[in-house]
Amino acid sequence: MAKNLTVKADESLGDEKLSAMTFAKAKAKDKPYQITAGRGLRMRVAIDCTKTWLVRYHVDGKELQYRIPEPYGSGPDFCSWKDALVHAANIQALARQGVDYAKTLIDDKEAENRAREEQRNAEKTVQNLFDVWHAEISVKRGKKGRKDGGAEAKRMLEKDVLPFLGNTLLTKITKNDVLNVVRRVSNREANRLAVMIVRDLKQMFRYGESNQPWKRLLVESDVLAIQDTDVVRGAYDPVSDNERTRVLSVDEIKALKEKMSKSGLTAVVQSAVWVMLGCGTRVGETVAAEWGHIDLQARTWSIPKENTKTQTAITIYLSDFVLRQFQALWDKRQKLDADKRSAWVFPSRTDRLKPLNNQTVGKALADRQRDNGNPIAGRTEQVDALMLPGGEWRCHDLRRTAGTLMQVLHIPEGVAHRCLNHAQADKLSRIYLQYDYADEMRAAWTALGNYLDEILAAQVLPFPHAA
Repeated sequence: MAKNLTVKADESLGDEKLSAMTFAKAKAKDKPYQITAGRGLRMRVAIDCTKTWLVRYHVDGKELQYRIPEPYGSGPDFCSWKDALVHAANIQALARQGVDYAKTLIDDKEAENRAREEQRNAEKTVQNLFDVWHAEISVKRGKKGRKDGGAEAKRMLEKDVLPFLGNTLLTKITKNDVLNVVRRVSNREANRLAVMIVRDLKQMFRYGESNQPWKRLLVESDVLAIQDTDVVRGAYDPVSDNERTRVLSVDEIKALKEKMSKSGLTAVVQSAVWVMLGCGTRVGETVAAEWGHIDLQARTWSIPKENTKTQTAITIYLSDFVLRQFQALWDKRQKLDADKRSAWVFPSRTDRLKPLNNQTVGKALADRQRDNGNPIAGRTEQVDALMLPGGEWRCHDLRRTAGTLMQVLHIPEGVAHRCLNHAQADKLSRIYLQYDYADEMRAAWTALGNYLDEILAAQVLPFPHAA
C-alpha cells in the first residue's frame, strides 16, 4: 500500500503571495495554462475552465508528475488549495525516501485486481472448465477437435457427470469424487460408456493442466491418475472387450434383406445400410454424403477428407449393387418439388434439408434388436425386427463384414485396407509409395458388390467364417 505522511493543513506550504482567491478567480484562456501554487504544486486551467492539481516531484533524479484525481473546489468530491498542499507535501516527503507515489498507486491497484482475479479463479468449478474445454474441442483445427462438434461428449457428460460434479470447485475435486460418479454408469451395466466418460474427463483435465488459470487450480488434483479399469464393473476388459469382431454371415445377409423390408426402417436408412455393406464406409462418412459428391454416370462417390475419420479423401467406385441404392434415392428425390429436394443423399426424415444423423441410424438398428422385448417410449415397437442369429449387430459391423468379404474374395489385404480408408501407419510408405491402387480398388468394390448380389440371390455357399 502507498505510504502516507501526515502534514497539517495550516503549515506554510504554499507561496504566501498567493491566496485561495487566486485560484478561485483564475479564468479560462484560449489555451491551457498553469499557476504555480508552491512546493511543486501547480494548478492547470483548461480551456473549459476545468481546474486540476498537478504535483511535480523527483525520484532518483528523475522528474515525475502526479495529477490529483479530484478537481479544484470545495466539498467531498473536490480538492481545495490547502488540501492540495497537503497532498503535495505527502508526495514530496515520500519522494525524498525514494518512493514514487504514482507508481505505488498503480502497483496497489494491480495487486488488488490480481487478488480479485485469484478469488474469482478459486471459485471456478468443473462446469466452468467443461464450458471452456468443450468450446475448444467443438471446432476442428487440423487433427484437433471433434468431427461431431463435441456433441457426444456434451451429451455424455451433461447426463452422467455434470449434474453431480458440475458445481464442485476445481481446487477441491478429487479422484474419488470422479470415481463415485462414473461408477454409477458401470453399475447399470454400461461399462463401455463409463470408459468413454472417464477418457473424456481425463482429456478435459489434461487441457486444464496445460492452460491457465486452470493449471494453478489443478496443482493438487489426482483425477488424471484414474485408469480405465478403475471405473468398470465385473470382468469387463476396457481393451479386449471393446474390440468387436462381429461379422454378418452369408445366411444373415440373406435374412437381413427380408427383415429390413418388414422392420419399419425408412427407405433412406435401409439404403444407408446396404451402402455401408457394399462400400465398407463408416456411418459418419455415409450419412455425410451429398449429391455433389456423387457422379452416377462415372459411378464414383468422392468423400472429402473432412468427412473421413483419417482426414484422407477417398473416391469409391460404385458397383452395380451400390449404384442401385444411389440411383433409387436420386429417382425418389427428383420426384419431389424443387424446394423439397435435399442436397444430402441421406436426408433426415424430420427435415429433408439436413442430413441423417449417424446416431439416428445406430439407434434405429438397436431399437429393433432389444433382447428384453421392451420398446423404448416413443420408439418403434418392432423390437426384434432386425435380430440375427449371430447376435446384436451395429453399423460398424457392416464395415467389418465388407472387409471380411473382401478377404473371402482373395482381395489383397493392402487393397482391402485402402478400400476401407484405413490410415497408413508406416510413415515411409506414406511418403515414398505414391501409387494410388485405383484400378485394384475399383476391382475390389466391383467384386464385393457382385458377391453381395449373388448372396442375396441365394446363389452362393456360406463363406468360411460364417456364424
